[in-house]
Amino acid sequence: MSRRTVLCMGAAFFVAGIGACDFGPSGPGALEGHVTGPSLGGVVLEVVGVGIRGFEGRGSTRAYSAPVATRANAHRVILIDPQGGEIVFDIRVDDIGMEGPVVTVVSATGTDNLELLAGSIEVTVER
Repeated sequence: MSRRTVLCMGAAFFVAGIGACDFGPSGPGALEGHVTGPSLGGVVLEVVGVGIRGFEGRGSTRAYSAPVATRANAHRVILIDPQGGEIVFDIRVDDIGMEGPVVTVVSATGTDNLELLAGSIEVTVER
């Protein structure tokens, strides 16, 4: 094989490999958030990310949100689930292929209305 043939084959494999990569879906949609902790009844989150349109509770979870006036692309979100347990919510975004938002627990309460340590609360966001 000539050097030119080897280079052409290498380039073809490279292009085929890149074309086979799936960068995931894009466009408007929702990311799914899960908040877990001991006897969790409610939580206040700060969610920072570009292209966030709003928040919705799932199941028995109620969601209330407002932009943070002093920080660009930041939102305060209150999630309440009177049944307790895992809190599930949606983050509506301009592009579900975007970089995931940064979520910080501000405070949390149990179903007994007593404050929980923020360190005992875990938040995950999935596409």
